[in-house]
Amino acid sequence: MASTTAGRCIRKSAAIIAIVFSVCAGVGFSGQLHPYRDAASVCVRLTERDYLSGSTLKTLEDEASRIWIRHGIQLSWTQPVPEACPTVVSLVFDESELLRLAHGFRDSALARTVFLGRLQTIYVSVPRAFVMLAQVTQQNKTLGSGGERDFRGGTLLGRVVAHELGHVLLTTLSHSETGLMRPVFGLKDVLSDEDQTISLSSQQTDRLEMRFTLVRVGSPGQRLPSLLARSEMSK
Repeated sequence: MASTTAGRCIRKSAAIIAIVFSVCAGVGFSGQLHPYRDAASVCVRLTERDYLSGSTLKTLEDEASRIWIRHGIQLSWTQPVPEACPTVVSLVFDESELLRLAHGFRDSALARTVFLGRLQTIYVSVPRAFVMLAQVTQQNKTLGSGGERDFRGGTLLGRVVAHELGHVLLTTLSHSETGLMRPVFGLKDVLSDEDQTISLSSQQTDRLEMRFTLVRVGSPGQRLPSLLARSEMSK
């Protein structure tokens, strides 16, 4: 994490996910989509400066969407972003920008979320993700065809993007010890089908519910927006 001050704006970044090597596993989740009456809509504005194949991008979108719908957030990937979308998050695939944010030094981060005033932008490195997958292939012989490589790369990038979206949607730079918002995990965890790898803590769930006024199924009545939610919506 780093912060600098420029004028009256405070620029902060949450570095993500230094991922260690381990054997890849299958992906897929069970259970209902989400425990709420309605999901909150969040639109992702894409900028591609790194190369992404169409199949990799589709897998990325599906994976990030599958993770967040379980927490009551429905991601939209329509480009250009509809003007009526209530919440918009900027996602930029740009290795060079990650280098710039690290002051020219190459670190192990696959992505960073930068907070600049009320704006948040997620930067992701596609080359770093595929370099990592290539090293895993050499060590464990787990990847086969180019199609499988694109799928695994898209899944990995989808998990990375989902983590970074957590910083934006929870409006926090902090990490947790376990679950989706932990800062360091292995490829076995990233590509596994275990629910705890994408879970949120009870405090994170409460904050998400307050910010987006999510009402659980079976709740006795429509909950009024909290003070936090009203202040967020008024920005």
